[in-house]
Amino acid sequence: AWEQKVELGTMAGRCLTGARRFASTRITPQGTGGRSSVSGLVATVVGVDWDASGAFLARYTVNNLGRTGTQVVCPFRGCELGVRHLRVMGDLGQIHFPEYNLLDKASVAESVKYSHVVVNMAMQDYKSRHYTMSDVNVDGARIVARAAADAGASRLIHISALGADSASESEYLRTKGLGEEAVLEEFPTATILRPAVMIGEEDNFLNRLGDIHNLPGPFPLANYGQNVKQPVYVGDVAKAIVAAAADPAAEGATYELVGPKQYTMAGICEYVGETIREPMWTVGIPNEATPFLKIPFKMAQLPRLAMFPNESEFYRYSTDEVVTKGTPGLAELGVDATPMETVGIRVLRRYRKHIFHDDIVE
Repeated sequence: AWEQKVELGTMAGRCLTGARRFASTRITPQGTGGRSSVSGLVATVVGVDWDASGAFLARYTVNNLGRTGTQVVCPFRGCELGVRHLRVMGDLGQIHFPEYNLLDKASVAESVKYSHVVVNMAMQDYKSRHYTMSDVNVDGARIVARAAADAGASRLIHISALGADSASESEYLRTKGLGEEAVLEEFPTATILRPAVMIGEEDNFLNRLGDIHNLPGPFPLANYGQNVKQPVYVGDVAKAIVAAAADPAAEGATYELVGPKQYTMAGICEYVGETIREPMWTVGIPNEATPFLKIPFKMAQLPRLAMFPNESEFYRYSTDEVVTKGTPGLAELGVDATPMETVGIRVLRRYRKHIFHDDIVE
């Protein structure tokens, strides 16, 4: 009799679990819209704690999704402390944190199980102890795309990089290009977003230049600093992700997301110096010397000195960032691009000396 009771209790528990899972796929929209409403949609954002780039973009993306009443699943690896700041971006019970491993198909499938929209922003631009660039940018991208297709997700948004090309000299851009091909093989209607270097309060671009500005010695600029950049505000990229997920015309399309202005690297360094109120010491280097310049940045990558660009980042500093002719961008997604000058002061003010801290920006 005791064994029968235990068996019945186990069966009841399984039935209740199954009922809850079925109910979770039938979310009833409630409210008038906004963070405390329930939109009825479930979105999984993969890569919310993936080093600097993914985690940087994730906080803005999850916030924009949570603002619409969307239930957001944020798979994480490692320590929960790395993602707990995302919990307050949705109402109670709207933000969920399952553990996963990007290369473990079962855990990825479990994370996207009930999702209508899947966003993959996991990216790797250097070889770590646990992952190569190919592991994350190609194999991981394929696993997420396959899991989204198997789960019946209606939309997949894949975050790539401007300049991604399977034939690129840069291992990072090459693996991002191969990743795009893998994603489209598994999920042909996926939307590909290729952002330029992203800027914002927690970025790895203006903040790094601010750190380097305060170090002794000059910062080397390949091609004498004449390479063209079009930094894009991370908040605009997050808006583009939400807009692409809601726009049927974005299915199967590729967008290149850049800021409204073009700058040279020398011009950006000059802007950093002007904003900090102290000129930035730079030295122009011809392109022929670029392979030798990569050596110290590659060495800095080994202990991962985050203050310095790694080899992949330095390659991107020394190449032009320009959009492919005819490729849609932020405007086609209804997003107004934010100039670097609007964001820069919020990022760079902290690097000023105290006597200049409250200077008004002209």
